[in-house]
Amino acid sequence: MNVLLVIGLVILLGTVAGRLFQKANLPQIMGYIIVGVFLGESFHGLLSGAMLDSFAPIIQLALGIIGFMIGAELNFEKFKRYSKSIYTILFFEALFTFFIVGIVTALITGKVYLGLILGALASATAPAATYNVLGEYKARGPVTMTTLSIVALDDGLALIIYGFASAFARVFIVKGDISVLNAFVMPVVEIIGSVAIGILAGYILHKILLNTREKERFLPYTLGTIIFVVGGAIFIKVNPILASMVLGAVVANLLSASNKELFDLIKRVSNPIFVLFFVLVGAELNASILIKTGVFVLAASYIVSRSVGKMLGSYIGGKISKARASVTKYLGFCLFDQAGVAVGLAIATYHSFSLISPEAQADGLLVINIITATTFMLQIVAPPMIKYGIKKADEINRNVNEEDIIEKHTVDDIMEEDFFLISEQNNLHQIIEVMKKSDSFHFPIVSREGKFLGITTLGEIRDTFYEDQMDMLVIAGDIVREINDVVYAGDPLSNAIDMFKTRKVDYIAVLDDKDNRRLIGQLEYNKTMDYISKEVLFRQQELELGDDTCSTTI
Repeated sequence: MNVLLVIGLVILLGTVAGRLFQKANLPQIMGYIIVGVFLGESFHGLLSGAMLDSFAPIIQLALGIIGFMIGAELNFEKFKRYSKSIYTILFFEALFTFFIVGIVTALITGKVYLGLILGALASATAPAATYNVLGEYKARGPVTMTTLSIVALDDGLALIIYGFASAFARVFIVKGDISVLNAFVMPVVEIIGSVAIGILAGYILHKILLNTREKERFLPYTLGTIIFVVGGAIFIKVNPILASMVLGAVVANLLSASNKELFDLIKRVSNPIFVLFFVLVGAELNASILIKTGVFVLAASYIVSRSVGKMLGSYIGGKISKARASVTKYLGFCLFDQAGVAVGLAIATYHSFSLISPEAQADGLLVINIITATTFMLQIVAPPMIKYGIKKADEINRNVNEEDIIEKHTVDDIMEEDFFLISEQNNLHQIIEVMKKSDSFHFPIVSREGKFLGITTLGEIRDTFYEDQMDMLVIAGDIVREINDVVYAGDPLSNAIDMFKTRKVDYIAVLDDKDNRRLIGQLEYNKTMDYISKEVLFRQQELELGDDTCSTTI
């Protein structure tokens, strides 16, 4: 079947399913994955076999963008604020997961080396779904920041743990002498290579953006760099997700604040790619694996022990590092999702074990089955758990932007009600006296009955004064300028913002209603946008400041 036809169908079905799940108060990602399951290997649908293999570049691209966006969240100034708790929690949650999963697996299977391998794979946390859910619910705060930092660092630590675990696992399988040192070298080389690519590409991209005046070129430059980094990392056989994370972190910390809208652009453009990616993730999963009793028991034990390890480790790490209570209590719920790196390492384990013995080869296949099955189940379970964690921490809808503030306000929420009025009968001398009392540039003029007639400005008064030189003869009615740029008290604030932008005005009168045209307020562009900016900053910093009583006024 035509690949473009399949892509269009997948994006449409995924988007519809995501919307239905969102209406059911469930994360959209669950809808994407379930669509993938029905279209994929489990039911031999459109996305199976050679067709699914053809989407490999899109999956890699999506992982690269996800890694880039996660890295962009790592502002080093904020990172310093939480660094002690982040490193401590990272260490404890990864090691507790490794040991608990390892012990449970060894007890069930009677094979220590399987415990070592599955324990190491369990320590990694997936950035893709975690980032997607946090973004969907506009989460912001200590739990969100710590979660993003943990998932950004988790893969690197998981690779190190896997390096040690795989070395000792081979010792238990062959029961002979091997070079443990050689088994440790490759993970370290992979981490160093990934970081180096990310840093170099990030610095070059920053220089390119710095010398680019046309902001419409920012997006192609950035997407091109992400694709190049992913492709380069795959070519030299290092971790493309980690390289993309480093790229995003470098660019985010080097770019000036005025260029940060770049990340919003990428987020909007990449949304269809994310839908396609998560549908493809679901398509790759084979639900029939769970029919096998032994695999089901081991998979269920793996999920339970991994969840306990993540939650207990993050709790103890939070207590030891004296992290905020919300981080200590709820971070564990945000670390459920299993990383794609676990699947990759499971495949690497299979190939490695296949060279040792038939029994080891069979165990390597078991590892792939367990990781595949649990990845599917955890990607269904993880999004609601992440939502629960950030909801209990009261961090949902904290990461607001200007559009969010505008959407939730009406004109009368922020209009200026304390202003000076000029009557149409006031002469020029009286008008000037009124202007002396105000720091405003615009002055509304009303009729004797109080109806709004129009406005005058300081510039217009100056011109009138110089031309006429008759301040006692000229009255406000002679110089009033009628304007059609008016809104009404109950109108959405977005109406006024659209008027400011489309009509290029900097003053809008607020009337009571269309019939009496009584002036009850006014909006000035600079003051309105200043209010919105301050409100965004207030909402975003509210949790960090720990002060729920402060407010912003226009």
